[in-house]
Amino acid sequence: MGIVRLIDRQGNRHELQALEGWRVMEILRDWGMFVPPRCGGSGQCGMCHVKVAEDWSGKVLPPGELEAKVLPLLPGRGETSRLSCQILWSETLDGLTVALP
Repeated sequence: MGIVRLIDRQGNRHELQALEGWRVMEILRDWGMFVPPRCGGSGQCGMCHVKVAEDWSGKVLPPGELEAKVLPLLPGRGETSRLSCQILWSETLDGLTVALP
């Protein structure tokens, strides 16, 4: 187990326990941090949009083809925007910090 750090829409910080192999979306959903995406985590709806902290952005794998098509359509998109359903948590991401836009 490890930690995902979340900054919610009000600026509050949360430390959430994370499990190896879980998608960041699943971690946030199971801790009740946002409404589950309509697409079920397939990367098509953009409801799980997060902004990865700049110091972590180079440590997560780059967006895949589908995610790269969805990201430009998201309101509030930034340079480090990602779909949390496409980030697979592992020990190398222990302490990962993301923010809800």
